[in-house]
Amino acid sequence: MLEKLFLGLGVGMLFGFVLQRGRFCMYTAFRDMLLIKDFTLVKAYLLALLIQMVLVHLLIRWGMVSPGASPFLWLGAITGGFIFGIGMTLAGGCSSSSFYRVGEGMVGSFVAVLTFIIFAAVTRNGVLRPLAITLYSYNMDMGVHSATLSHILGINNWYIVTVLVLGGGFWFFSDRSPKPVRGWGWRKTGITIGLIAALAWWTSAMTGRHYGLSITGPSASVLLYLTSANEGYLDWGTFQVIGIPLGAFIAASWNKEFRWRSPQPRRMMQQALGGALMGTGAVIAGGCNIGNSLTGLGILSLTSFVATVFIILGTWSGTYLFFLRQRR
Repeated sequence: MLEKLFLGLGVGMLFGFVLQRGRFCMYTAFRDMLLIKDFTLVKAYLLALLIQMVLVHLLIRWGMVSPGASPFLWLGAITGGFIFGIGMTLAGGCSSSSFYRVGEGMVGSFVAVLTFIIFAAVTRNGVLRPLAITLYSYNMDMGVHSATLSHILGINNWYIVTVLVLGGGFWFFSDRSPKPVRGWGWRKTGITIGLIAALAWWTSAMTGRHYGLSITGPSASVLLYLTSANEGYLDWGTFQVIGIPLGAFIAASWNKEFRWRSPQPRRMMQQALGGALMGTGAVIAGGCNIGNSLTGLGILSLTSFVATVFIILGTWSGTYLFFLRQRR
């Protein structure tokens, strides 16, 4: 248990620290692509993804990480991803940014995180579990093989990784984006998150959990542990998710950016609803923006790829409904 505590909490705190310093939010990244045609945070996200992708495939090759075979949960990925994207729009942040903003003193984000945790637990083990199971039943089981992009295409993982790295590298290092007013630039943020994401795979595997950064499952496990006192819910992931707001608090306090802020009641209710939709959608999709769009895509998971596409589509739909349409 001590190994899980120190390794999980340590990685979570590192992750929270970097999220806060880099102002890293996938909701903002996906929204700004549509709203203001700004790709700065998207570049940070893709850089982190590619760095993790290379390193985790090396860890797999060296036998240090062994991801289990997983089916293609196509209907869950489509439905849950879209619900999650809509939820991000209402919450004003993705799951990871909501967690780190708790460490900055944002009460609205705390409310979104609370409802996220509750509805993730309810969808995983409570009254909404039958809905999740029904959607999971629509899947493509590939037996001993994982449902990955490389398996579907019939090519080696490294071919895809190489093409993505070469294409992304050209785009990244020809960019001339201005430096941010405060916090880290997108390159530093992307590189650091990519390294932490790979470290997460390695340290998690050391405790017997062969997966990387994740928020949805561990968040539900925290609540399930508190309500049942079953230590089986405590693993590397639960300590990692607890560490995120702690690391963000250290970063915000260190840079004198911590202060309590509370939105208007109407806005807080929107964030509560957004957190609930994110929690429900993330469980149905098999992960949130971190579990799917970063960690899952790092191993070329087909479910994570489809979920990410529909997370983006849900974000764009919510952006249109709640922002663009009102402007017109």
